[in-house]
Amino acid sequence: MLTYKGFVAQLDYEPETDLIVGEVINAPDVLLFDGDNLLTLKRRFVEVIDDYLSLVKREALSPVSPFIGRYTICLAPDDQRKVMHAAEREAVGVSHWLNREVQILIKNMPN
Repeated sequence: MLTYKGFVAQLDYEPETDLIVGEVINAPDVLLFDGDNLLTLKRRFVEVIDDYLSLVKREALSPVSPFIGRYTICLAPDDQRKVMHAAEREAVGVSHWLNREVQILIKNMPN
């Protein structure tokens, strides 16, 4: 994972192209970059963010700030207890458990 100016990128290796591919995961738009080594990858990540912020400013688009990755939810007390017990059973924190379960739901959602 890389971070720059509050933006976070997730990295994946693509064996077909032998490249490391990055995707900014907390921007309102799709931002992708790649590189064949870590130095190139980091440089291209910085370039993608700087170019994106310049484009937003130049085109007088709404100011962009990265999603911070926090979301507050309200649960009924019984549901909260169930979540806490589920996390305890798996020996993980509640935030970790909730995040994992939400990711599973998101992956199964139709586009």
